[in-house]
Amino acid sequence: MLLFVPLFIWSQQDTTLFEEVTIKGNHLKVDQHTTLSEKDIQQLAPHDLGTLLQYVNGVTIKNYGGIGGMKTLSHRGLGGEHTQLVIDGIPLNDPQNGQSNLGNIQPNNLQEVKVSHQNANALVPVSSLIKGSAIHLKTFDQKFSPHLLSIRSSVILGSFGQKEAFIALKNGGQKSFLSLTGSLRTYEGNYPYQLNYGNELKTTYRRNNSLNDYHFSFGGGYKWRHNSTHHVLKLSAKTSGIDQELPGAVIYYNDMAQESLKTNNSSAGINYSLLSKKFSLKAFGQYAHRFLHYHDPTFLNEEGFIDNQYTTHSTIGGIHLRYQFKDFIFHAGNDMAYDVLMSSRDLGNPTRLTNTAMLKLKYQMKYLSAEVSVFNQSFLDKNSIQDHRNDYHKFHPQLALFTSDKLFSNLQLFAWFKPSSRAPSFNELYYSQVGNKALSPEESSQIDLGFKYYKTIKRFDVQVNGNLFKNEVKNKILALPTQNLFVWSIQNIGKVDILGGDLHLATQFNINKEWNINLQVGASYQKAIDISDENAPTYKHQIAYTPSLTGNATFSATYKKIGLHLAGLFIGERYSLNENIQSNRLDPYITFDVSANYSFNIQQKHSLKLHAGIKNVGNSAYSFIRYYVMPGRNYFIKLSYEFN
Repeated sequence: MLLFVPLFIWSQQDTTLFEEVTIKGNHLKVDQHTTLSEKDIQQLAPHDLGTLLQYVNGVTIKNYGGIGGMKTLSHRGLGGEHTQLVIDGIPLNDPQNGQSNLGNIQPNNLQEVKVSHQNANALVPVSSLIKGSAIHLKTFDQKFSPHLLSIRSSVILGSFGQKEAFIALKNGGQKSFLSLTGSLRTYEGNYPYQLNYGNELKTTYRRNNSLNDYHFSFGGGYKWRHNSTHHVLKLSAKTSGIDQELPGAVIYYNDMAQESLKTNNSSAGINYSLLSKKFSLKAFGQYAHRFLHYHDPTFLNEEGFIDNQYTTHSTIGGIHLRYQFKDFIFHAGNDMAYDVLMSSRDLGNPTRLTNTAMLKLKYQMKYLSAEVSVFNQSFLDKNSIQDHRNDYHKFHPQLALFTSDKLFSNLQLFAWFKPSSRAPSFNELYYSQVGNKALSPEESSQIDLGFKYYKTIKRFDVQVNGNLFKNEVKNKILALPTQNLFVWSIQNIGKVDILGGDLHLATQFNINKEWNINLQVGASYQKAIDISDENAPTYKHQIAYTPSLTGNATFSATYKKIGLHLAGLFIGERYSLNENIQSNRLDPYITFDVSANYSFNIQQKHSLKLHAGIKNVGNSAYSFIRYYVMPGRNYFIKLSYEFN
């Protein structure tokens, strides 16, 4: 029996899921980020990623509708193109729009959402480090699991014809996994809203607002060790299709929109990591195919309609190296992307080569950590029939300073400077009724001063984060919707100055083993003004659709298997155009959501959760974007099943 004991030990299930080696030292809090865990995501019960990110300080979601409505991001006054979306370690490169529609990313498969400004030691894509901020998503189907079989599934029924179904299967083990996920969603979107017609307040229903979509993904991973070096290889393949109607702006009695938009996206990617104590490497590659079909059967032109189709082929790859020698940490990396646009219109053959290179050196002292980086961004655009665009090359030095735990045990102070550039998207340059080939690349710089405070008193935990920031944007590209969500006005507005701050408080009180209370409150202020021309009527006016003040609060209380969750969101006044006059002003609004859940186990490995809630409890009539009305009070019920 003693002879066979070692064999039994080595044959036990491996629960060590190495995927990253974190270098800490005396700088445990050096990465500046806000993280929403799987538990947070479940409690907030968002319709999509855009709805979820509303509860991150400094993030403003430009919301153009309910479920399926377009949602774009502005972070600290910077457009969504300055925020890189990274899914399971691979950056999402969308040259068509320059930014992702967060309304098309469903939360069912998400296990973690992290919004970061500084990733001091993390092996993340270089293209996410140069950006003003990054959103890192971790999904169920790309995460190693110690369980032989894992199942996640859910069904949602909600107001206005909302129906959703999701299932995820994963076969895990000591060294590998295979996963398969799929989701279907339909939405009628015929919600009521109120609109003033002269002195009359009329209630009518949203029209041309239905949505049908599907998402399927396949994942696989394998890990192995050679001496003290860890190797991780992951593969992924995804496809999705979205068929939606575009309801357009509601202007007086005109609610007869008939436009539609169909998108089909497919991608395949590979992700490799080599992790050791001193040296680490991460490399990735992905090919993506995106198809977009816009149809307007009532457009007033010679043909009597618009039917435009666009196809984009995108290839992206990158490598990031990290080496530690005593108190020095050296980083080097490069990301490169090549995009091709094909269209049913006579646009020529627009192509773009994007390259981002990085060298970074970090020095960890006893009381301080200093980090110096140099980035080079290059945009090379070609087109066979359009006017030639000049190649763009720009060096960006970055600097960051952080205090260590040796200086203040519960408090960290930090400061950083980060410049970056972003190129105009294909949409902004070439699309019909949209394109403006004269656009210049947008350049931004950020300065941030902040602190983090942690304290634990018996069963009570508290965390306070605060930031003061000043951003400048040159040649800012501003997109404003006109007729509908496909027809916009694109322009450079010269120079924008942004000054602001945010404060976030998070507390957790573990009363006993059965009771747990969590409270989070955040507020953000930003003054983003146009300083392009002293003689212009918009000089020192707040830029369009940028609220000065936003706030959010979440509260949850759990007792055994029962949970109660409350969430509130405040959006301050904003203006529909850059000229801040009364006719362009939009009123501030507050919305509240409430939900409750009950969890129960069936045997040992099976669990069910019933979650029901009310969104916009006060039935507020509001719109973030002028004339794009939002739904009033609505309901949902969700049944989830898990097996491990």
